[in-house]
Amino acid sequence: MRTIILLLLAITMWSSSCDTSTTDENLTGNLEIIFKARYGSDPLVLFQQTASGQSNPTSILFKKLDFFISDIKGGNAGTMVEFKDVGYISMANSITPAAAEAGTSFTINDLPLGNYTSLDMGIGLADAVNSTTPGDYESSSPLALGGNYWASWNSYILCKLEGDITQSNSTTSGFLYHSGVNGMHQLRSFAKTFDINAGQTTTITIYVDAKEVFFKTGSEIDLVIENQTHSGTAGSSEYNLAKKAIENLANSMSIGS
Repeated sequence: MRTIILLLLAITMWSSSCDTSTTDENLTGNLEIIFKARYGSDPLVLFQQTASGQSNPTSILFKKLDFFISDIKGGNAGTMVEFKDVGYISMANSITPAAAEAGTSFTINDLPLGNYTSLDMGIGLADAVNSTTPGDYESSSPLALGGNYWASWNSYILCKLEGDITQSNSTTSGFLYHSGVNGMHQLRSFAKTFDINAGQTTTITIYVDAKEVFFKTGSEIDLVIENQTHSGTAGSSEYNLAKKAIENLANSMSIGS
């Protein structure tokens, strides 16, 4: 009997040593992307007057800074690894200096382990996705939110930039840039070396400089004259302004060191 028991124990130990179900191939890690809004080098606080640094308007107040991100990928050894298809970033909580400095977090779980050398993403949505409707998705998807969809345009609202300005003559007026319809998807690739390690969360910060959305040399938007757009049809002045707004938004982003 003793011999049989020892034999069974040996077989069990041998079987366990041959089990490969818990190898590194089955382990994953997480990535947290923190979006921090800035105005120049300072945290951007919503509903707070900020000196524009321009002769006109003299100050600017942001009420909304929201946008879709999509096609999120990591570059690894010359190949692109799919991280996440879509997300929605809203700076709605950035109403105090502390909250603005903390930023808005977007976490992607269960990613393949490895060393990555770039983070790629789209601002807005590809045309194929933009041609779908909220009813096509589960309620957990950001694409299911009816408040981010224009039924009349058959399009999602890809970004929302809203606020007020004070002109040099003390006149206050509003601005609103809702970019949507097809042809506005902006692709960015950020050079960044980072590791995804088993059971750990890697954090990357992306800064959004709201000043560059409107006042970057060569791509300025006149907040007094060109003060609003709901995108319109392709080729129209509204469309061109909306596309410029989302282009500037994408180009205002930089990755933390």
